[in-house]
Amino acid sequence: MNAPFDLELRQDFLVEAGELLERLSEQLVALEASPRDSELLNAVFRAFHTVKGGAGFLTLEPMVLLCHHAEDLLNEARNGKVALDANHMDALLQGLDLLNDMMAAVSAGTPLATPPPALLNSLWPRAA
Repeated sequence: MNAPFDLELRQDFLVEAGELLERLSEQLVALEASPRDSELLNAVFRAFHTVKGGAGFLTLEPMVLLCHHAEDLLNEARNGKVALDANHMDALLQGLDLLNDMMAAVSAGTPLATPPPALLNSLWPRAA
């Protein structure tokens, strides 16, 4: 790919993912109050999934890794195998904060660091 095209793709990703993450913040707060709400679970899952897809296309692997872990947890909750608790919600909110930091780094052209193992572990789905 050429540099102007890459820059345009990155900018499009930043706009789309930024909008998703903004809505995700509100959705996570609502999900914390209603952790079994299937519509909210699906919406939150889709947001992480969409960001992961865009990040994967741009080879932003640390972002892909974080979204993948969040997706795994949410998928288990959607399938009724995990009941989201306060620890899960804290991890999802920390993940959102880190995704926002990663978005700022992408915007600034700064390399992304791998998400902290403790955060990734806290997103590991544990059976209810």
